[in-house]
Amino acid sequence: MRTKLFVFLILVSIVLSACGGQAATPAPAEPQEPAATEAPAATEAPAETEAPAAEPATLKIYLLDYTPDTIAWLNEEINPAFEAAHPGVTVEITEGSWSGWDTTFSGFFAAGEGPDIINLGSEMNTLYGESLADMDPYLGETAWPDIANFGPALENAKYDGKLRGLPIFTAPRYVFCRTDLMEAAGWTTGTPQNFAEWVDFAGTASVIDSATNSLSQQALVPVDAASMADWQWWLLVYYSLGGELYKADGSPNFDSPEALAATQFMLDMRQATYGPAVNAVGGLPTGQGSVIDVNDETNVDNGAVCLAHSGWAAPPFDRPVWEKVSIDPFYGDPENFPNSKPVVLAFNDWLAVAEYSANKELAAEWLKMAFSKDANHKWNETMSLIPARNDAQFGYVTDSPQLKREAELAAEHGVGFAGIEEAAKLSTIMQDALGKLITEELTPEEVVAKIQEEYSAALGQ
Repeated sequence: MRTKLFVFLILVSIVLSACGGQAATPAPAEPQEPAATEAPAATEAPAETEAPAAEPATLKIYLLDYTPDTIAWLNEEINPAFEAAHPGVTVEITEGSWSGWDTTFSGFFAAGEGPDIINLGSEMNTLYGESLADMDPYLGETAWPDIANFGPALENAKYDGKLRGLPIFTAPRYVFCRTDLMEAAGWTTGTPQNFAEWVDFAGTASVIDSATNSLSQQALVPVDAASMADWQWWLLVYYSLGGELYKADGSPNFDSPEALAATQFMLDMRQATYGPAVNAVGGLPTGQGSVIDVNDETNVDNGAVCLAHSGWAAPPFDRPVWEKVSIDPFYGDPENFPNSKPVVLAFNDWLAVAEYSANKELAAEWLKMAFSKDANHKWNETMSLIPARNDAQFGYVTDSPQLKREAELAAEHGVGFAGIEEAAKLSTIMQDALGKLITEELTPEEVVAKIQEEYSAALGQ
């Protein structure tokens, strides 16, 4: 019995001792989450590191009358590179034509839907400006430093002081003259530099074929050979006198002395070339290629001594005729108008972003890629035109004597064909009035009065 009691006392002592030890021992620490630097046990990448799927989008671009080489380059190089840099985005180019452009563009803007980027002409910044997006936040100096490399053509891509897109090229209109034909006609003083010289030259260098009673050689073909009364030719002459289309109050300025002088000059040139309307001779026969080139089939000149037009109408640069072709601005009439200046009227096709576009930022990114230094160079190389970016005027531009000369003249004497209010209406009004000028239905005074009245009405003035 004593033995059992002893064992019991020992067990009680052990239990009490154990209880006292448990009270003195610190509680175990709470389990901790794995440190952020530790790799997760799973083999798959964490969900938060996966790139979110891009929203599918189609960037639509509408281009007008470009060479197949240009379109192929855009589709094969620029667009794939852009799509690779913007997953989920597809670039779609639609090709249109300058024929019926006004109806097409008006349809886009009236509907509030269509291409994101639209190919416009020089005068269309004013015509469509209110329907175009302000691209300064995407293409302005603070957003894209490259914009500083664009030359005067950039003004054609603005409306109300804000960028609406980017200019592709500059295509001024020069006076191209065959120096050999001038000398053969007895004209040895080079390109005429005032109105009196031009009229004298027109009578001297134009040749009439008596057998057909039509021209076999025309001293000057200004834009069109037959009428010599194109409204853009009139503008070139007018600007060379220092003329302004609008007065300080914004009203048309066709009742100015410069406007009357430009109109009289057009009639004088027409009559010196074709004779009075009552017995005017026929025009040049249809040639092959540029009017100042030689017909390869007959080895006969196409008939023009001088051409006032852009490089589009001049011979290709690899033609041998360039050895005897000069390139000059139109000089105006400084003897009678002191504000006269040499002028090349510059046309600048450009790409604008529509206000209705839901892809303005994407459109800006595409423009940046297609208008980089090298891309703007390549785009224009496909057309043998002068790049809008000054730093893109290298290679084929400086290697070609013709393009180098044209680029220099454009930089020094370029006047933009832009800022014309209701350009389509003005074109119609002027062509109608100038048509009546060369048929002598209206006098120069009546022509400018007609244009002034009708254009003022078109502007709501």
